[in-house]
Amino acid sequence: MSKSLAVPRSVKLLLYACLIVALLFNLLLLFTLDDTPLLPIHRGFNREDIQRAKQILHLSPEERDHIKTIVLNQNDINIAVGYLLNHFFENTVRIDIGNGVIVAQIAVFVPPTFWGRYLDFSFKLIETGQQFSIKSLKIGEISIPDPAANYLVPAIARITPLKNYWQLGQQYIKDIRFTAEGIQISYLGAIVDAARQLVIQKHREYPNLHVYQQQINDIVSRHDPSWRLSLMDLMQPLFLSAYQRSTQETAIRENRAVIIAVGSYIFKYDLRRYLPLGLVYSKEYSVFAYKRIDIPQHFIASALLAAVDASILGEHLGEDKELADADRGSGFSFIDLSADRAGSRFGRQATGSPAQARELQRRLAQTKDYTSIIPDIKGLPEHLDEPAFRARFDNTDSALYRGMLAEIDARIDALPLYRPH
Repeated sequence: MSKSLAVPRSVKLLLYACLIVALLFNLLLLFTLDDTPLLPIHRGFNREDIQRAKQILHLSPEERDHIKTIVLNQNDINIAVGYLLNHFFENTVRIDIGNGVIVAQIAVFVPPTFWGRYLDFSFKLIETGQQFSIKSLKIGEISIPDPAANYLVPAIARITPLKNYWQLGQQYIKDIRFTAEGIQISYLGAIVDAARQLVIQKHREYPNLHVYQQQINDIVSRHDPSWRLSLMDLMQPLFLSAYQRSTQETAIRENRAVIIAVGSYIFKYDLRRYLPLGLVYSKEYSVFAYKRIDIPQHFIASALLAAVDASILGEHLGEDKELADADRGSGFSFIDLSADRAGSRFGRQATGSPAQARELQRRLAQTKDYTSIIPDIKGLPEHLDEPAFRARFDNTDSALYRGMLAEIDARIDALPLYRPH
């Protein structure tokens, strides 16, 4: 006659505890994640935004050792916060300033889950003397008590990838206060050099960067100058090499190194002040896609900014390199914007998760066609000067402009590389 084995009470308690934790975790996700974001999805920065950002970031040599004071309006703050957060996760931001209060709403895009696709945050910052206090913090549908929020938010900033920026702000920002125009910030000009060092230190984390740069050197030294050097002439062999030397755990790091290496060739002179490149290429050819050199430039600039923690690069490359085209008189181009948006998507996919990074390596290792990463450009308007742009699209919030963005995004979505797998 068999006897059933009795389960020890300690094991039962452990199982119950695991079940309770799992239940609480699922309830937490249920109340924090949602299928629709709190805010409309951000459509990217327009030309005026980028131009304003460059004005704010400009610092003359004599200002570097002195305190500089700037006033940021509501739009400036939205650009700055959205740009910084975009280096860590896809997001959309809305910040309102008025009557001594900052109201912030942030929607973070997470990988699709059973519970939802978006994680919403909202809170208020209130000026109290010479400090700001956090009020009414909500994560999804969960309200956080003010004392806990004022402890939790700084603690999170200190232990996440934002910690370096948090420390930078504590060290170099001397005063913040409300004004009638927005927020007045006084800071030491040396913050620019300190931020640049953050970028350089970040790139030192890529021990194989020089390997990929040398591989590019080998590629261009063998290239037949009677043919155009295609973007995929660089990308495919480098991602093949990354696939061969990576594991899933190191795939994100290697993908970043490849993107930096390709960027270091396409932007040969622009990046040498900011990245530890240490390599002079034997041959320097223009890089093409769709028989154009501007498309690879836009693509890789946006891929860099999406994949790499490189706020200083933004000062020189810009999220929207199309501004430089406008300055030279060639006008606004939806073709350039298409390359920008494809590059951003590529950069995010290359570094989104270890599994995504590894799969992208596998796919890129097997294709030599740049149309797999940059969508068809046929029919996209370009060479629109300011009057022509206003006459046709009015502004970047118009239904026609958003329709063009939707068309571009649909073309990107149609590429197999960017489809969920």
